[in-house]
Amino acid sequence: MNRTVGVTLCMTVGGGAIFAFGFGALAPVPQRPITAAAAATIVPLSTPIEQMPSPIEQRDDLRPHQGRTAVVVYLLAISEPTPLVIQKRARPAARPMSQPAAAAAAGPLTATGNGFSYGYCTWWVAHKRYIPWRGNAYQWWWNARTFGFAEGPTPRAGAIMVMGISGTSPQGHVAYVESVNGDGSFLVSEMNWWGVPGGGWNRVDYRTVTSMPGVLGFIY
Repeated sequence: MNRTVGVTLCMTVGGGAIFAFGFGALAPVPQRPITAAAAATIVPLSTPIEQMPSPIEQRDDLRPHQGRTAVVVYLLAISEPTPLVIQKRARPAARPMSQPAAAAAAGPLTATGNGFSYGYCTWWVAHKRYIPWRGNAYQWWWNARTFGFAEGPTPRAGAIMVMGISGTSPQGHVAYVESVNGDGSFLVSEMNWWGVPGGGWNRVDYRTVTSMPGVLGFIY
């Protein structure tokens, strides 16, 4: 029995050729031997691959193999946008405020925000004006001098009236001068003053003062 010899020529995607040799199964029918010279006439083994005729048809495709087409992609250069610069104007420096103005700008004070006990005359006046010192009401007359505040015997709008110790005011009393009348009397607002109807602790009253017994003076 003889074996069959097959030669297969396949094309690759890149255009090259691959030779495949195979041996068939044993054939029951005797085959005529093929000489090397006869095989060379069918597929010359010495022929280089690049010299084979073109186009070469693929085994399962009857269309001629098309050559590759080179594709060139151009990338256009895009200039980067110029950043926008925004100039900010500097705010003018804030002018420093005086201590009384700073206290007024801070808004209403809380019950213990000014350093004095809420409900008393000292708290009310410290609520109306900036007071840097401490002490009972009658002590304000001397304490204000230490802090450089001017004092005098004449009432002025915005001044502090200071009263000394008396039977009705064992710690003295202070009030805020709201306005001064033409006849020399003046209107004060105060807290914890029991000498008028509706007055007392934690209550604010307004009264006109016409005489000044017990008044130590005024803090400007």
